[in-house]
Amino acid sequence: MYKATLIEAGLSPKQAAVYEACLEAGPTTIPEIAINTHIKRTTVYGIVDELTERGLLQETFRGKRKCYHAKDPAAILTMLEEKKKRFAEVLPELSELFVSHHVRPRISFFEGREGVKKIYDDVLDCRSKQLKQIVRVRQHNDAVGDAFIKEFIRRRVARGIVTHNLHPKSGDLYSSERGMEDPKRRRYVRYLPPNVFHAAIIMIYDHKVAMVSTKAENFGFIIESKEFSSTLSAYFDFMWGLGSKEPDLT
Repeated sequence: MYKATLIEAGLSPKQAAVYEACLEAGPTTIPEIAINTHIKRTTVYGIVDELTERGLLQETFRGKRKCYHAKDPAAILTMLEEKKKRFAEVLPELSELFVSHHVRPRISFFEGREGVKKIYDDVLDCRSKQLKQIVRVRQHNDAVGDAFIKEFIRRRVARGIVTHNLHPKSGDLYSSERGMEDPKRRRYVRYLPPNVFHAAIIMIYDHKVAMVSTKAENFGFIIESKEFSSTLSAYFDFMWGLGSKEPDLT
């Protein structure tokens, strides 16, 4: 009855049949399992060992006879969650392999405030959960709007995306909400001379580089390229090393 669902959860057809039989019958001997599932007894021994190893069956005794009973089906959900967690751990490396051989460099342009906002949706899908930003807060506010940026920060934090920001050392906006380091908002900051900042914001994430212009030019773009993003990421790291930890508020 539930065999198809158990197979979808990762059991083989014979494993699903044995597990379901044990669920229905309670503590069951190998011969009884073989009869109920129409699987050869010699094969059942191996399947029972596999399910026991996976934590889905447990050995017990009925008198002197060895039996097996099914453990709580919730164990299957735990097993799937562990698989998902292990896969998530290697996903960045797998994505790296995919991008290296299957993704061709491309560029996408966005015009106007509403168009530019689509760039931020792409940033929020960042798989690496690491974002590097070169940003002038004041011009950034003017480009896409204060309320929009507040909501973007809220969503970024909720998704666990950590950002490392380069800001002008002076002449910008500085608060815990924006422009200054705040671990609670997953934001770390270094400060550089103001004359190196021109665009409202440049964002480096995954294998992408996004730029949003000032309000005067009112456009943005995303370049998807491993070589280009790696180059700008290296430049960013170099500048980060040169930056100061405190702004000049005098």
